[in-house]
Amino acid sequence: MSAFAVKVLWNRKTYDVKVDPSSGLENMREALYQLTGVPVDRQKIMPKSKGFPKGVMKDSIDFSGLPWDNGVKFAMMGSSTGIPDAPKNVKFVEDMTSKEQQELGNKKPPGLVNLGNTCYMNSTLQCLKAIPELRQSLAAVDDSGGSTGKRMTSALKGLFDQMDKSVSTEVVPSVYVSLMRQTFPQFAQMGPKGSGYSQQDADEFFNSLVSEMSRHLTKKVDDVEFGPHANAIDALFGIDTSVEMKCTESDEEPVVHTTERLRRLQCKIDETVSTLSAGIKLSLNGELEKNSSVLGRNAHWQTTQKLHRVPLYLVVQFNRFYWKLTPNSRDHTGVNCKIKKPVKFPLELDIHEFCDDDLKAIMKPARDKHTEMLIARAERATKGMKQSEDENMEDSKELQAALNLSATNGQTAGPGVSPNFRGIYELFGVVTHKGRDSNSGHYMGWVKQGPDSWICYDDEHPAECKDEDIKKLAGETADWHIGYMAYYRVKED
Repeated sequence: MSAFAVKVLWNRKTYDVKVDPSSGLENMREALYQLTGVPVDRQKIMPKSKGFPKGVMKDSIDFSGLPWDNGVKFAMMGSSTGIPDAPKNVKFVEDMTSKEQQELGNKKPPGLVNLGNTCYMNSTLQCLKAIPELRQSLAAVDDSGGSTGKRMTSALKGLFDQMDKSVSTEVVPSVYVSLMRQTFPQFAQMGPKGSGYSQQDADEFFNSLVSEMSRHLTKKVDDVEFGPHANAIDALFGIDTSVEMKCTESDEEPVVHTTERLRRLQCKIDETVSTLSAGIKLSLNGELEKNSSVLGRNAHWQTTQKLHRVPLYLVVQFNRFYWKLTPNSRDHTGVNCKIKKPVKFPLELDIHEFCDDDLKAIMKPARDKHTEMLIARAERATKGMKQSEDENMEDSKELQAALNLSATNGQTAGPGVSPNFRGIYELFGVVTHKGRDSNSGHYMGWVKQGPDSWICYDDEHPAECKDEDIKKLAGETADWHIGYMAYYRVKED
């Protein structure tokens, strides 16, 4: 019997595996161990294609009797102990690419040279580069010309590849910057009296960039589940919310229910807000004036917004900049101001309190199972059980949580989000601003590399830092780096 090329999803990545049905399940397990480092005895392999039995495959299964074909899909659970060593050809450090040197720990990832107040762009791109699913979607973009926006999107793919292959400590993004400024003329604005390019807003750049890329990242790829979305941007960043509007001036006015799709959340800041969660909650509730059919005039309404479906990547913007009117000034226009108030943002964010009842119901089995696991772990610790037994029982509970959730309703919290997602996101990127207002100052990017390991990108100057350094970015003084954009990703349990 000939071998088939199948796809196995593990830890949010898809692996291509050659399977010879006549060789049995044990050969497939060994191939997966070589690729992922998950030991054979820890692997729980579940078919995801029609015609295959549901649930975890057992060693006693009639492997050769299954309806094999190229492209058959599987999912695997289990914790890795590290990919086994394989013989390698000797390669000197000076001959390695930037990415290869990073993997050896001999070199920091390259920074991006500032080409005229482009720190807002450099810091944002360093965070986006850390999203593998976005990289894969960019790789699928057709390079055959097209609009300026399409060529800019293709150039971003080329820039990220150049950064991976660079043997230098810096990369000059000249091609991308030129196309970006052609696509978004507002970012080509010059300062007064020809003083160079003006400073821009990192949040405005993010919104403009993802909006344009959504027009071009429409081709489906293996690791990006589109769900109900038509493009990779909404699949990776799209937040579906349920909105409730109540008229405060008439109990007879019917409550209005609607939906809204966002690509990032906001953290409003006032005198009551000192944490990211409080700021998000404040931004999801608001007031507006709209027509009341009962009163026959405009009336006051309260709006409440809840998360209905969530993405793999959650971006939050801190509302730190505002326009202050100055009626007594000479020009009577106003000034751009910055809120310096400290707002703490966590390394792990629980979104449960922001979700509607439907999303809470989807997450409930996983949250309950996690609570049970913590209780069981505490009980085992008091009884002095061995760590290996702890790990086996934890794996078993995680698997059972996923299977139970899948068996109840088949729904997930969002496209590509694991069935055992319990509402926890982990911080992996931060864009900070140092300065008095959005028209000046300096942006920097901070990107997580591993446990308690970050790189701070001051344009072309990368520097290592720790979790403790990230916690200091809450704010307080305009003369220090203050968190402005927080990038979170679904935390894998």
